[in-house]
Amino acid sequence: MIDWLLGGPMGADGRLAFLTPEPLIALAAAVALVALAVTVITARRSPPVGLEVGLFAAALAVLVAALAGPVWIEEDGHIEPPRYAVLIDDSRSMSVLEGGAPRSEQVQRALDRIDGERVEVFRFGAELTVGGEPTFTESSTDIGRAFQAISERYAGEKLAGVALITDGLDRGGLRRRYQDEAEPVPPALPGPLTIYQVGRAGQVTDLSIDALKAGGFAFIHTPFTLTATLASSGFAGRKVPVTLTRDGQLVQERSVTLDEAGGAEVTFNVTARRAGRFIYEVSVPAFEGDAVPGNNSMPVAVRVVRDRLRVLQVCGSPSFDQKFLRLFLKQDPAVDLVSFFILRTNEDTNTQYTNRELSLIKFPYEQLFSDELDTFDLVIFQNFDYKPYFGFNGEPLLENIAQHVRSGKAFVMIGGDRSFDLGEYANTPLARVLPVRLGLTGTKVDEAGFRPALTAQGRAHPVTRLLGDAVENRALWDRLSPLDGLNLSAGAAPNSAVLLAHPTLKTAGGDPMPVVAVREVGRGRTMALMGDSSWRWVMAEAASGHGNQAYLRFWKNAFRWLVRDPEGERVQVSTGRENYLVGDTVRVVIQVRDVGFDAVEGAEVIGTITGPEGAQTFEGRTDVYGEAVVEVAADARGPWKVEAEARADDARLGVGETVFAVTARDPELDEVSPDEAFLARLAETIGGTHYTIDGYGDPLWDDSAGRRVDERVETPLWSAPLIPLLLGVLLSLSWWLRRRRGLR
Repeated sequence: MIDWLLGGPMGADGRLAFLTPEPLIALAAAVALVALAVTVITARRSPPVGLEVGLFAAALAVLVAALAGPVWIEEDGHIEPPRYAVLIDDSRSMSVLEGGAPRSEQVQRALDRIDGERVEVFRFGAELTVGGEPTFTESSTDIGRAFQAISERYAGEKLAGVALITDGLDRGGLRRRYQDEAEPVPPALPGPLTIYQVGRAGQVTDLSIDALKAGGFAFIHTPFTLTATLASSGFAGRKVPVTLTRDGQLVQERSVTLDEAGGAEVTFNVTARRAGRFIYEVSVPAFEGDAVPGNNSMPVAVRVVRDRLRVLQVCGSPSFDQKFLRLFLKQDPAVDLVSFFILRTNEDTNTQYTNRELSLIKFPYEQLFSDELDTFDLVIFQNFDYKPYFGFNGEPLLENIAQHVRSGKAFVMIGGDRSFDLGEYANTPLARVLPVRLGLTGTKVDEAGFRPALTAQGRAHPVTRLLGDAVENRALWDRLSPLDGLNLSAGAAPNSAVLLAHPTLKTAGGDPMPVVAVREVGRGRTMALMGDSSWRWVMAEAASGHGNQAYLRFWKNAFRWLVRDPEGERVQVSTGRENYLVGDTVRVVIQVRDVGFDAVEGAEVIGTITGPEGAQTFEGRTDVYGEAVVEVAADARGPWKVEAEARADDARLGVGETVFAVTARDPELDEVSPDEAFLARLAETIGGTHYTIDGYGDPLWDDSAGRRVDERVETPLWSAPLIPLLLGVLLSLSWWLRRRRGLR
């Protein structure tokens, strides 16, 4: 009955607490006192008796006490028996055959040694999984992450112990730390560690390509090396043939004898005959008893580039612009520069002066622009007027240069008082390949200083992309030093892109006057820089503490685009990576850009994907980002090649290609011999125990472990039946006494 009146049982060890904040309790008490005082004062003509006042005061006190939210709190707790965590390596390396049986069969032997009612089993590969039967199919092993996950799961709880059942072939960072560091920091665990090693070193028979070094790129027509490292278990002293293929075709074959440790190194010297990306693969045969045939080969992608860029620079007069550009070209080890300036004209040659009296050598223009022109990848005319030098041969020599461009080479014209219309290039064969239109009859130059403006096409084009971030790139162009003047033109030529423009000057057609323009002509490319003071961009950056990076990046970008460096092609074909496993899905992205390198939406893309078992075609259209995506199933081992062509409005925009390799090689099985040394050292540094399969023992067990579970019982007295009962009794008695005195 008492427990019911109080709202529940109240133990003797409990304590009283109030839920209502103290200021509110004080406020309620003050209101009660005021109510009591008002009652006494308003009854002066008939003073209440003391009992009546006392009963009313008691009722107010009960009400204030109820508003204070009294709660009777009892706290207790108990210790739960400790739990034990078991981590089972569920990766594919656990299924490797040893003596004809998978090493995973030893897992049950280890589990039989762990006896307890509160044992919780986890599986792990790259991530930790609760319970379930292990399948030994995970593609990775990360012991460090498994330890971290266990520590987070049992945060604040002390376990009886942690058991790790594994072959020690950790692919995460923990094993690498123990291999590289003299005193690695051991992982923190919520209980003592017991390691049950699965597998025995030396029991696996395996031959593999352990590593392949190629350097990533090579020069065309220049020998480079690929070095393969072989590793084995059970094949020591054996002579092994090693084969090198390129895109599936045999390149070379070597024989090597494995040393006492089963290792060897073999080097192939290779000479690439053409530029591009190629898949080279080194392989060894799968002998009888080889546990993991999938690691008997290793592919690598090698990018073959041209040896050196051969550049012809012809300058009509010495200048700062000529000096800076020549210095830039000479300092680049990838450039073979032939430079002519301060030239001797035909008029100089025809004077009465002898060769000894003339300080300038004769300009071999006929030889350069006829016999030797094909040897140059890029020709630069820098403030050069051809007529005083070419004489009557000007037309055919300029036609040679124009045809040189159409056949796939590059040409740049840089401004000055001898360039463009000032150099009388209008209506010449060379004018027909320039990215600007010549033929002005009035003013041909503006000598006022100006800061060129980056156009919409310039913001996307690789030539003027000096910084990766678009906002930062535009800000950089805005702060570069102004140029001194500008050669004027009639505007951009057809199929050209204006990358930099004059901020105020307009062409006759109302378009911004070009400052830097580019064009694709046939298979070649041209560029026009309508001024002779780009060297000032060096000074602007140097003054702000940024060196000459803006100037260097501009010209590096320009030359890479002009000579069709693969990164500057308008059609780019790429895959997420270069090597895939059989069964993977390869996502091929074809990216299409226009002449100004803006994304081309709606372009038609057709192509071919060629694998070891044949070719398949695909087609699609680019989205708003200028991309078309094709997915292909990598269902055959070997080299694959993707070729794509993009078209828009029946015009060919360009072609692109890439290669990738598909292999049966499983990264989880690159190494299959258990790492006993790592597991033994891990157990030692963490204060645990390491068992090999020769003798599994009992796990370490901390009997003092466990978890305290706190219990808290709250009895809300403010809602107990006793409160309304007391209020009713007290107020009723007070009212009854008041009526006895004749009051209402």
